[in-house]
Amino acid sequence: MEHNKLKPFPKDFLWGSASAAYQVEGAWDEDGKGPSVWDEFVRIPGTTFKETNGDVAVDNYHRYKEDVALMAEQGLKAYRFSVAWSRVIPHGNGEVNEAGLKFYDNLIDELLSYGIEPVVTLYHWDIPQGLQDEYGGWESRQVIEDFTNYSALLFERFNGRVKYWVTLNEQNVFISHGYKLAYHPPGVSDDKRMFAANHNANLANASAIAKFRELGTSGKIGPSFAYGPSYSIDANPANVLASENSEEFNAHFWMDVYTWGEYPTATWNWLEEHGLAPEILPGDTELLKKGKPDFMGVNYYRSMTHAFNGKDGVGSGKMNTTGEKGTES
Repeated sequence: MEHNKLKPFPKDFLWGSASAAYQVEGAWDEDGKGPSVWDEFVRIPGTTFKETNGDVAVDNYHRYKEDVALMAEQGLKAYRFSVAWSRVIPHGNGEVNEAGLKFYDNLIDELLSYGIEPVVTLYHWDIPQGLQDEYGGWESRQVIEDFTNYSALLFERFNGRVKYWVTLNEQNVFISHGYKLAYHPPGVSDDKRMFAANHNANLANASAIAKFRELGTSGKIGPSFAYGPSYSIDANPANVLASENSEEFNAHFWMDVYTWGEYPTATWNWLEEHGLAPEILPGDTELLKKGKPDFMGVNYYRSMTHAFNGKDGVGSGKMNTTGEKGTES
């Protein structure tokens, strides 16, 4: 469909930018902050490009006022940032670190002083190392309660000043890269554990949304998803089916749960057939349905083109971590 004239963006459209705590904050062990899995994972040789880490990053923890001033100079209307779970609850559960909460209080107030809308992400991949050590992080159902309590702390602290909340950022990425590809912490490659951890993350996401509404928190809430559309390389039915299968496994498998509280039937049947389906306990489905979001964020990086690859076909390539275009490993 072509239009002779495109409608302009609404005046209240929130043009902005986003970051993650580990990417920008630095101050990885200051003012009572506990370690996250990323603080530990980057110490393993070969896990990052040239052994880089986020110990200092761009030092946003100390320079947030300068950073916000630059955002205002750019004309940003919104800034999405994540809270480092281990900065506000060092172990992940238990004692609260007031200094960590105060940093985010100050950041939010600074944004509002410039008329920049704060968009708070509750989780951007940095689960506290304490919970990873205590019970395996996302592989234990205990994470549902701990994540909900952590989320409730932020809802109550920032209510009224924050209108938009993102629960889990790119669950499909931190689960698949952490438990299948082993590029991210905890560096595991085990499909059974991956789907189990993913189910716990789905439940944690729904539980946090349900708690948001139970507390009467103002604003809107929902997860953010890394979506890459799948296309067939040509009209060959086998290739078309391959692209549809990719869309099911790489998109609908997560977004159907967010939207409907149910796993897509075709994918679930395949998981059961291969002994990979996570355990569904009484109350799980009801909780997932309670977690219907107000919105779903979509992070779009690229599209993907697919061709049929039989059971005895070639495997996928490795991620390019060299920084050099055209290389695979």
